[in-house]
Amino acid sequence: MDNKISPENLLICSTVGEVYAIKKTDGARVWTAKLSGVGYGVGALFVSDSKAYVGMNGHLVALNLTDGAEVWRNPLSGMRYSEVSVLVANTSSSKGSIVLVASFGKLCGIGAELGETLWKNELKGGCYYLPCLMLDSTNPDVVMVGCGKRLYKINLFDGQTIWNQTLSSNLLGPPYVTMATHQSSLQAAFTYTGFNNNPVAQQVAKEKNSQNNGS
Repeated sequence: MDNKISPENLLICSTVGEVYAIKKTDGARVWTAKLSGVGYGVGALFVSDSKAYVGMNGHLVALNLTDGAEVWRNPLSGMRYSEVSVLVANTSSSKGSIVLVASFGKLCGIGAELGETLWKNELKGGCYYLPCLMLDSTNPDVVMVGCGKRLYKINLFDGQTIWNQTLSSNLLGPPYVTMATHQSSLQAAFTYTGFNNNPVAQQVAKEKNSQNNGS
């Protein structure tokens, strides 16, 4: 990558099993990463420090932000769901950042530097749906997780559930949860609508597919 291009001037995109770095100034392509063995999905993306993290088809791949080279990958054992939620938490600990990955009703903490699995939480009672993640700006060492009409507060360091609550016992409607705080809403005003943070749209697509398959 041209040394004059700073990470702030890059737009990271994904489609059809590939990841692209685009210059925001003129749209020029800086690099392309083909994720071999992952399939042709659309990656959930998160850029932090010198890496671009890609969650796709039950895998997590870390790419070098400079040239798109693969740094490490984690196969996310037990997460068979094709869609993956990805979030990077900069904890107050000296251990460094933790990549939070959720899929198939589970949440994993992954070491940002080496890609090792630090812990896994099965999100008891949340079934096997795509969880939604949100960091708490008032407490940087926890993550809020919505899954299967339930809400969880999880410790970032050991993955233990601090508390969980059933939001609804209604058997009807989509089994997803959306979340917002005052701070997260202010931040969202400067971001895009991600698949992993807007499961309502996924439910509509799922219902349409079910109707088409049944017709």
